[in-house]
Amino acid sequence: MSDRPFRPYAFLAAAWAANVCINAFYIVPTAVFPEMQADLGITKAQGGALISIYLIAIMLFQIPGGYASDRVDPRKTIVLGFLAVLGLSAVMATFPTYDLLLVLRFLTGIPVAFVFAPSAFLVARAFADRPGRALGLFLSAPPAGVALGNLVAPLIAASPGTWPLTYVAFNLPLLGILPLFVVTAAKIPVRKHAPFTLGDYLRAFRSRELWKVGLVFAASYAAYIFYSGWSRTYMEQGLLLAPAVAAVFAMLIPAAGIASRPLGGHLAETRFRRDKRTVPALSFALLVAVSLAVPAAGIGGVPLLILGGFLAQFPFSVYYLFSAQILPTRFAGTAYAFMNMVSIIGGAISPALAGYLADATGSFLAAFVMIAANAGLGLALIVRVRER
Repeated sequence: MSDRPFRPYAFLAAAWAANVCINAFYIVPTAVFPEMQADLGITKAQGGALISIYLIAIMLFQIPGGYASDRVDPRKTIVLGFLAVLGLSAVMATFPTYDLLLVLRFLTGIPVAFVFAPSAFLVARAFADRPGRALGLFLSAPPAGVALGNLVAPLIAASPGTWPLTYVAFNLPLLGILPLFVVTAAKIPVRKHAPFTLGDYLRAFRSRELWKVGLVFAASYAAYIFYSGWSRTYMEQGLLLAPAVAAVFAMLIPAAGIASRPLGGHLAETRFRRDKRTVPALSFALLVAVSLAVPAAGIGGVPLLILGGFLAQFPFSVYYLFSAQILPTRFAGTAYAFMNMVSIIGGAISPALAGYLADATGSFLAAFVMIAANAGLGLALIVRVRER
């Protein structure tokens, strides 16, 4: 057998592209919020809830997704999950009422729990000699998708009544991407699953170190979703930027993660390899300052919004590396799923809470202060994580 039985970069490209699609779909409710608000008469808190309910579903089903990865070959479940997302998003575009969107967004989050973390797990397996850098590259898919959604969704929604199309438009390319995913993933050697009982599995979650890393990730993810989700509305309604201009800047905020996520993974395996905690510590310390500075800077805060998006995503790959080192090898799939699950706690809370604070106070000032406090909490937590 050849030492390289398959081309890992071809698989990485297919997995990356598929996850770009579902992350563009993910950010749609806030990317086209002004258009939805005009048609449906919803509040900012209700718009944020369409993001939160999706993340809550992923969070609730993430551990079953991880369990499946450690029990069976995840390649088939990943493909089925993508197809389910495509089907449900088509229903959203066809029946765009708020109550139904809320229900369907929750249902769509369930198959995503069997897609993203297992994909990251397969990427790490494909690049076992350099998982941090490979994960960093794969983890650039979500910000690329969110950037795509923030840029393109407002263009699709520019004509009256066309915003519902944004709920399916980004998932249609899956029909072309999934065949490539199937072909390249088929060449990954089948994993030999180590036996374990349900009791063994449940005891793995007693690790306090695992929970500490997960909660730190939640603080980073809360900042990422806040900056990626609400910046367009802040720039339009708070800074009075033209919608097209705000859409371009809103795209750049998550797009910053295309560079920062791989960079964080690279630095964790090179310059900061003796203490990888340095990567998230730098991120949180700078996020406190940036989050407090944005509302005070006026129009000058736009570059700071982009910097906030960069900093929030900088440590993401480090958390997955930590989790894989904490749990036994037989629970490697679950380790990635657990990180995703706990991080989503932050992502599920921050968009709805930020929307509520903006509604209650009439501005986004309180929301930025909330994110600064969140970053301060993340900094306090990371120093309590064991040096790795």
